[in-house]
Amino acid sequence: METLKCSQKESQKYLDKKRLKQNNLPIHKSQTIQGKVELTHFKPESMYLEPIFITPIFAIYDKPAKLLVHPKGYSKDFSLCDDIKSRFGKEANPVHRLDYETSGLIMISIKKSYEASLKMLFAKKQIQKIYLALVEGNIKKPQKINLPIRNPNKSDKYKDLGIRSLISPEGKISITQIVPIHYNKYTDTTLLKIIPITGRTHQIRIHLSAIGHKIIGESLYGVNEKTARDYLENKSLIIDKTSILRLHAQRLSFVYNNIHYDIKSHQNFKEDL
Repeated sequence: METLKCSQKESQKYLDKKRLKQNNLPIHKSQTIQGKVELTHFKPESMYLEPIFITPIFAIYDKPAKLLVHPKGYSKDFSLCDDIKSRFGKEANPVHRLDYETSGLIMISIKKSYEASLKMLFAKKQIQKIYLALVEGNIKKPQKINLPIRNPNKSDKYKDLGIRSLISPEGKISITQIVPIHYNKYTDTTLLKIIPITGRTHQIRIHLSAIGHKIIGESLYGVNEKTARDYLENKSLIIDKTSILRLHAQRLSFVYNNIHYDIKSHQNFKEDL
């Protein structure tokens, strides 16, 4: 508490997360300790990312592709939380998910007291999210993909390729609306407008792969197991433009405190990649 200038509740979280150690062993709440101990602490550093929209309650970031939203374990890689907490303070947090690979809009709560009401907008599906994606092949007509998705259990995630979600009758109802915008006959790719009706992990990616139109740059779904393993182990040697997942969170529309917001991404999502 003295070192981090934090509350007793916060200090107990560090113990629960096993971030205080002696001789490389976690220290427990009831334990008496002597000598040198080691504390792992997240100290945010600004990435100089500018939010594209700020209110006293929330802000919207336009996240680039291949940027973590939250810190991953004890990795020192930058995450969006670095910039969020560096700019707004330790109470600021993202209120929904966006994959590491996916670019586009993500909302953050500036204070802890606002977080629950903002998360409720997403939980009650009171926010319309619109994505853009560039996919393989020619999709000619709008369609609704209604295929149940089973997300992995915590224990499954540590198995070989266990992190992948699956289309399964045992899964939860998952619905994605897609609308073709433009077909490029030279690259045999279709630019899509996508509205996820439900919000399962990797839903858009797995649904598009399941109907035979995987997203350009996809390395986890609709690919062979070696490609997926290389991707998960960060061993992929693909360095051309197709290694960027062509999935972008383009727009957020919602009403909050009787004010209607319709926020669009500032990034230029090109289909010529």
